Amino acid sequence: MKSNMVFFWGDAEQSVNMAMEELAEKRIVERIWQKDYTVWKEHPQEISNRLDWLSITEEMKPQLKDLKEFVRSLCQEGFQQAILLGMGGSSLAPELFSRVFPPQEAALQLWVLDTTDPEVISRYTDYARQKKTIYIVSTKSGNTLETLMLFRHFFALVSEESNQNPGQHFVAITDPGSPLVKLAEEHHFRRVFLNNPNIGGRYSAFSFFGLVPAALAGVNLERLLASVEEGRQGCSPELPVRENYGALLGTMMGVLARKGRDKLTLFFSPLLLKSLGDWIEQLVAESTGKEGKGILPVIEGSPQDWNAYGTDRCFVWIGLERDHTMEVFAQQTRQKNYPFLSVTLPDVYALGEQMFLWEFATALAGYFLHINPFDQPNVEETKVLTKKRIESLKILPDEEALPVSETIHMLPVSKVSTPREALQDFFSFLPPDGYVALQAFLPYDKTIETEMKEIALLLGRKLHRAVTVGFGPRFLHSTGQLHKGDAGKGVFMQFLSESTLSLPIPGERLDFGSLKKAQALGDREALRNRGRRVLTFIIADGLPENLTRIREFLVGNLSPLK
Repeated sequence: MKSNMVFFWGDAEQSVNMAMEELAEKRIVERIWQKDYTVWKEHPQEISNRLDWLSITEEMKPQLKDLKEFVRSLCQEGFQQAILLGMGGSSLAPELFSRVFPPQEAALQLWVLDTTDPEVISRYTDYARQKKTIYIVSTKSGNTLETLMLFRHFFALVSEESNQNPGQHFVAITDPGSPLVKLAEEHHFRRVFLNNPNIGGRYSAFSFFGLVPAALAGVNLERLLASVEEGRQGCSPELPVRENYGALLGTMMGVLARKGRDKLTLFFSPLLLKSLGDWIEQLVAESTGKEGKGILPVIEGSPQDWNAYGTDRCFVWIGLERDHTMEVFAQQTRQKNYPFLSVTLPDVYALGEQMFLWEFATALAGYFLHINPFDQPNVEETKVLTKKRIESLKILPDEEALPVSETIHMLPVSKVSTPREALQDFFSFLPPDGYVALQAFLPYDKTIETEMKEIALLLGRKLHRAVTVGFGPRFLHSTGQLHKGDAGKGVFMQFLSESTLSLPIPGERLDFGSLKKAQALGDREALRNRGRRVLTFIIADGLPENLTRIREFLVGNLSPLK
């Protein structure tokens, strides 16, 4: 192990010791490596065909030379940038690689596009027009709605601007036999990378889904896979469980969640904060949030006042060497007997090691929670309801909105007379171990993200509960599973902007703005069908100013909770 990992169990030490004995007695780590589906369930469905990530380094090493040659040929042809079109497991690892790893090989500028917001798509369209661009259409199933709509948009763009075969600007990453294979053949894609189908999307970081974009971004693939191999060795069945870092981390996550510490609160060095946080969030939330259980990742930039933290928290710090910003907080967690894990990375390439450890640990946490960590049974619900809205062109809300201002309206949980009453009604059920999920169906940029974080901090201080922020539709492929599959302790505050830009989707009767609205209202309906409380702000225009007004409305009308 190159990373330094220090565990402090706090008040959970006795439970952890008992769990470690159980792991050794039942040979759980060894059975995971043997791909024994009975570790999790009595049947093999969506388990036996999801475990090849365990041996991914042996599978991908022979592919590295070809990947580097592919990138070199693109550079020689004058390609300057790549835009990856994907969602969830197809986009989060590539985004991490593009943001964190400095280029060490021949490289293109890599952008990741995982939204249906027309303003953001238009921004990337402008990028595409500036330089010669290759597009990576990345989807395991081959029928991911957002990815295919984005493909149609950019294929039409290239067809308009190129005298040559537009398909030569496109690359596919998908499973064998998926609909994308046929689509790529029909449109004469430059290349199709067929991934091992026995790897689930959120465990696919070191398969073609992660390594093709990593190669395009100039990541040293040999060095990355060597780091992954370090992670595999750190989870080896030959190690005693108390020296097995994958077992230690998985036990921390699963056992603490069983004891009620199910808000996994994570802090990172600034370079790692956004991208690694998003990747871990999807891995943990989508893997564990089902069957009335779940571990909620809470990504925080810096520690809050201790009054904001209840006994449902455990803490993790992942930082680079020479970053000592969390030392005081680490001491405080020990004094208060809160579980805490400190991870120090010698360099960014140690992320390969850490990412494999987190994959293994998340799978092991599934054992303690008695769930299948490789399926996503509730993700389809929002997709079905969104599709119904699209097919019927019923994009408007189902209920009457309350005016908060001329440009802000609110869809309440139940029938009330005023926005203040709606807010009080919304928070009337929020248990001490509950959480608030802010769902931003907004154009993503730094200013809007900052405003959303300010709202999250405000709610955390007022409510003394965990608050998360997710941008839609991205989070639908991540925490969206947990939101509908966990024990129902969360309440959900949506922020939906009315798009002023009309951006048609080629071959469809609606534009991207209508698609985004259909996804937001489809998820609202799916959550409500599950008995969740949802409050929706519809913002006509004026972002981010109207987010500031919503924050001021919350300040003036929200009573503190204990």
